[in-house]
Amino acid sequence: MVNDEKIKIPVCYYQPWPVPEDDVFLPVQAGRAVSGFTLDMRGDDVGDNISAKNATFSEFTAWYWVWKNIKTLYPALEYIGLAHYRRYFCLEPPDAETPIHYVTAVPDMRGYGDACIRLLQDADIILSKPGYTDVPLKTHYARWHYEKDYFCMKDIVHEMYPEYAASFDTVWEIHAHMAPFCIFAARYTLFDEYFHWLFPLLFEAEKKMDVANYTPYQKRAIAFLAERLLNVYVYHNRLKVIYAPIYFIMKPVELAKFRFRKFIKKFIPYGLLEWRKEKKYVSRHR
Repeated sequence: MVNDEKIKIPVCYYQPWPVPEDDVFLPVQAGRAVSGFTLDMRGDDVGDNISAKNATFSEFTAWYWVWKNIKTLYPALEYIGLAHYRRYFCLEPPDAETPIHYVTAVPDMRGYGDACIRLLQDADIILSKPGYTDVPLKTHYARWHYEKDYFCMKDIVHEMYPEYAASFDTVWEIHAHMAPFCIFAARYTLFDEYFHWLFPLLFEAEKKMDVANYTPYQKRAIAFLAERLLNVYVYHNRLKVIYAPIYFIMKPVELAKFRFRKFIKKFIPYGLLEWRKEKKYVSRHR
């Protein structure tokens, strides 16, 4: 059995959703201070928190709460893993080559904590399998979000952490892949060191980025940037990584629609599909 004082897996929630049946998981409602409702779990609005910033920081209000408060709850904590209510690592998958396993119910997650600890004996961090793009991350980011926010974050990193400048530029301007979804598992010491590095960047970006006229989706720019910054940190510090597939939990209707769209894509040229998506996003968000 996992000693829940040794490892915890905080899980970020935004809506009612089944919770895995294992005490190693710690459900946390993100943005409770501004959500207008209360889920039957811990909220990120107590203790040292930034819950009210959820519209722009997205799941990082929950991760900030975990960072600042979890050691008070579990002082003997040695390992930690961040999960999403619809995304968990698939640590013993039926097909390790498949990056995402789409399912319609929370899988049996018993032993998840044990598996994390076992894998972390031979690695610094567990990340989701990389997603690959046809262009560097900078260009891909500009397709879906505001390119000026990328340049803002680049300036901030170069100014605050000049030793990371080359790594930042390499990951964003050369790499065409990244570990997505803002989830990982690591020893608590690495988790703590990473967030000591990350949040000063995010707070500085909050000061310098003007998102007042963005749509609700695009206002989450800080979180979109942070998702990619994890890749910068891992690359720069040459962390030993184990890449794991994930379970992506979808409602049956969602999954049926997703599979239909995936089928249709086979008959639409990739460039045309991407152009139509970009046109839609530009007209809606810019």
